[in-house]
Amino acid sequence: MSAVFNGKTEGKCRYILDRWQTMFKRWDLQEIVEESYRTLDPKEKHIFLDIACFATGIDFRIARYMWYDSSFPPSREILTPLAKVEENNQIWMHSMLRRLGREIVRAESHTDPGRRSRLFNHEIALDTIKRKKGTENVRALCLNFQWHTLVKLTPEDFRSMPNLQYLQLDHADITGDFAYIFPNLRWLRWRGCPQQLQVTNFRLVNLTILDLSSSKVTKDWKGWDQIEMMNLRVLDLTECGDLLVTPKFSGCKNLAILILERCSQLIRIDHSIGNLQHLVTLNLKFCTELSMLPVEVGHLIALKELLMDGTSVREIPISIGNLKQLETLSASNCFCLSQLPRTICHLMNISLLSLDGTRITALPDSVGELVRLKHLSLRECCQIRKLPNSIGNIGRSLAELDVSGTGIVKFPHSLKNLRNLKVLRMDSCFFREFPPDIGKLTNLEEIHACWCLSLEGGIPSKIGKLHNLRILRLRHSTISSIPAEIHQLSNLRTLDLLHCDMIKELPELPSSITVLYVDDELKSSHLP
Repeated sequence: MSAVFNGKTEGKCRYILDRWQTMFKRWDLQEIVEESYRTLDPKEKHIFLDIACFATGIDFRIARYMWYDSSFPPSREILTPLAKVEENNQIWMHSMLRRLGREIVRAESHTDPGRRSRLFNHEIALDTIKRKKGTENVRALCLNFQWHTLVKLTPEDFRSMPNLQYLQLDHADITGDFAYIFPNLRWLRWRGCPQQLQVTNFRLVNLTILDLSSSKVTKDWKGWDQIEMMNLRVLDLTECGDLLVTPKFSGCKNLAILILERCSQLIRIDHSIGNLQHLVTLNLKFCTELSMLPVEVGHLIALKELLMDGTSVREIPISIGNLKQLETLSASNCFCLSQLPRTICHLMNISLLSLDGTRITALPDSVGELVRLKHLSLRECCQIRKLPNSIGNIGRSLAELDVSGTGIVKFPHSLKNLRNLKVLRMDSCFFREFPPDIGKLTNLEEIHACWCLSLEGGIPSKIGKLHNLRILRLRHSTISSIPAEIHQLSNLRTLDLLHCDMIKELPELPSSITVLYVDDELKSSHLP
């Protein structure tokens, strides 16, 4: 609740604290929550009610364009103190707060739902519009016909609600002339939209978010020409299984997020994608038939996130080197991808590079020029036999390195330069010895070396210098001994030595361990 005080004057904070102290004495949690809502400013209350009624679980990076104006720049900061953005970018709100928000909306009119600001229940919303009871108070309307009897909707059902900003029409059948019906609509969610559009004059001039997930749309869908897209910031076409070629993007030059995930039949991206100079996120995950990226991808100068996991892309165009703002390049399980372009060294802002399961045989030496790289994952890249020595050049930035399941048998000498490395994953590899310079990686917090069946000898005694180490997993490895210096690891919480059959005795272990996996025989012989 501390976020409630953000931006408040000292006098206002004292007033809130006094009220809370009184309520805490009575232990009235409901009243505390209600009081927290009352302290929000009008904009925060508006966002709070939106989240409670329809935006919980939505990606914050998408939802923020619903509320964006000059006072709320598009950033990851939390837009209301009573909700938060989780690590996966989804908006989360406690169930008690959601109930409060919905009760507040119901209380706007107990007897006439059409006078409420948000109609989030399908039955109530449908009854309201069919009885023509909607009013200009309604800002959000949620209809979902996927599990309900389909009813044809017409312009007259919506004409009395000109202030609609959010409209959910999942699997809806609408028909008629919609000229001037939705002048303020900012977010249209029409999942399960039919291929044959039966509406005319569907001009949504203020639309910023268009969600057509799981729809029958194709590149020739009539809606592309009807819907005004100059202000569109988000286009979500997830699981549009009939989409073979993307539509032209020349009409939506302000687009910031384009989602084509799981478009299972998509084979080509239109070249006009190069016109999207404001595009920040391009999501192509699991477009399994997509084998080529257009060279125009290199024109997306604002792009920060390129997700192409699970595609059939064979090569990344050399034009990718132009993406100076790119922070995330994820190409996991691109089983046809065999090499990286030499221009990858120009991605000076990249912080995450994920190549899991690709056919890449080697990293270029230029990887050492990626001075902001924090996460490098090569898991199951079984054709990679070694890392370039230049990897030591990114020692100031690299925080996580995953080489699990690769063919690497030895780390380069420059490994010792990765002084900021926090997580090292080397499971199921063919290392013959534990990294001898491991003690120089003083910021390490996790080491994962399970199923390393070629390891010989013991763990180096210098592991005792890793005072930040919290997790050490060696399950099913052939390591032969644990040094006495392990006792110096005062932050070690998890030690996994299960099925490490070569270990015959254990030294004194640190008292900080809370999770210990060892075989019963070793435990009974060497542990108190």
